[in-house]
Amino acid sequence: MGEAYLFLSGKGGTGKTTLATSLALALAKAGNRTVLVDADVGLRCADLLLGMENEILYDLSDVAENRCTLNQALARHPGCRSLGVLSAPQTLFPSQVRKRSLEDMIAELRENNDFVLIDCPAGLGRGLKNVWGAAQEAVMVTTPDDAAIRAAERLSQLLFEKRSIHPRLLLNRADRTLIAVHEERRPSVIAQQTDMELLGVIPDSPDVYRALLMHKTALESDSPRVRRALQRTADRLSGTPRRLPRYCR
Repeated sequence: MGEAYLFLSGKGGTGKTTLATSLALALAKAGNRTVLVDADVGLRCADLLLGMENEILYDLSDVAENRCTLNQALARHPGCRSLGVLSAPQTLFPSQVRKRSLEDMIAELRENNDFVLIDCPAGLGRGLKNVWGAAQEAVMVTTPDDAAIRAAERLSQLLFEKRSIHPRLLLNRADRTLIAVHEERRPSVIAQQTDMELLGVIPDSPDVYRALLMHKTALESDSPRVRRALQRTADRLSGTPRRLPRYCR
């Protein structure tokens, strides 16, 4: 039975999907059977970030309505066959997708894969509630600004109250220079303040945006620091200890 992880963010714009797609690819390249579930019904974009927009034939609503099997709906990454993608429908609303159907799909995916990463909609809404019963592990993605941190902290509290899930923190766009001059809080301080274990820290880099423009993941960007940080984070997800860089501690 594989592990299922909810990838969450308290607000939009934190890079949640960027990191979820990158970590899914990193896990798959390490030999793990990995599935990325795009659970953002009506606003799917994981296929674009993975360069798979022409690979999607079916989505999770087709499985729910018995128009195809779950295996048929899984699109395989052209460069890494260990990674499958289950896309969200673009033309439906979250309220039109049955919670039980999604949970059953994710349970079946867990039986046949090592990792199932669920890219959830930002915030707390029907889209998240459709899938939050399908996993007991979660990753909270935030940026170092106060608005994103406050939203992440609140969502983490609600998730623990409602589902007894305590997310781990993944900090995106950390700036080592700003941390050094005390204009940005250290990642370890943010983790302590939000009462979440620090899973990883991804440095800020314009190379990530350049990669996204080319329909590539951050793992495929030209930034060695970003690639190393993502690989270390994927290792921690798979249970391999990796020390955080000194500026993060």
